[in-house]
Amino acid sequence: MRHWGRLAAPLALLAAGLLACDDVVTDPNAVAALDFDGIAFPALVTGDTLRNGAGVATPLTATVYDGRGEVITDADVQFFSLDTGVTIDANGYLTATRRSGPVRLVASINGLQSQRRTVQVTPGPDTVLTGATDITYTYNIPDSPQSISPALTLTLQSADTVGGGNPDVVGWLVRWRIVHNGDTIAPTDTSMVALWPASASRHGLLDTTRNDGTASRRLRVYANLLPVQPDSFIVIAELRAGGLPVPGSPVRYVVNIRPPSIP
Repeated sequence: MRHWGRLAAPLALLAAGLLACDDVVTDPNAVAALDFDGIAFPALVTGDTLRNGAGVATPLTATVYDGRGEVITDADVQFFSLDTGVTIDANGYLTATRRSGPVRLVASINGLQSQRRTVQVTPGPDTVLTGATDITYTYNIPDSPQSISPALTLTLQSADTVGGGNPDVVGWLVRWRIVHNGDTIAPTDTSMVALWPASASRHGLLDTTRNDGTASRRLRVYANLLPVQPDSFIVIAELRAGGLPVPGSPVRYVVNIRPPSIP
């Protein structure tokens, strides 16, 4: 697939980008759908090109479908930034010149425009700082949604001091996992425990650092499926840059759990 990019899209293109609801594609070989599915990483270091988790520069990509739902190869997709401070070259490589902030992107082909996607421009990560890494808490019997640990927190910071201070790194990918009795619990296994975001009640192992550079999870214990005795789980948070662990990563939290006193 060929990729074309510009710094910003003309307003006329944005206004005409979405097909009208009553437009019907009758030619089965014509472009019928566009999926902007190729952003290699949620964050982009200022002055650098967008890279994947292994640190390899990776272009933006989109998938184009015809009226039969089949992929159209070598489609001439254009990528545009709705914000200043980035460039997109003719091969779809996104490079940041701004210091920080979110950048909204769209893909377009033959007047069909994708939904907006966002990439966060941020200083390069250099250090992972943590809160408490050894936690003990009492779970509830019978089980209830309150059976959650205190927050397991970290902060990702940069040594890039342009503009003053030690800036927080925003939008960086954090991968979480749980280890029990020496074995990593499968991502889909929530029979005993789950990792909840700090402000939600759903299992989630992928996260990005917030505007203050922090990320956190809470261990939710499903007490009805545990033996009534003390136990412990290891929670690991991994952050990588350029294909290598950020100094301080992986972070290892020990969560000791115990049942309430039984008369």
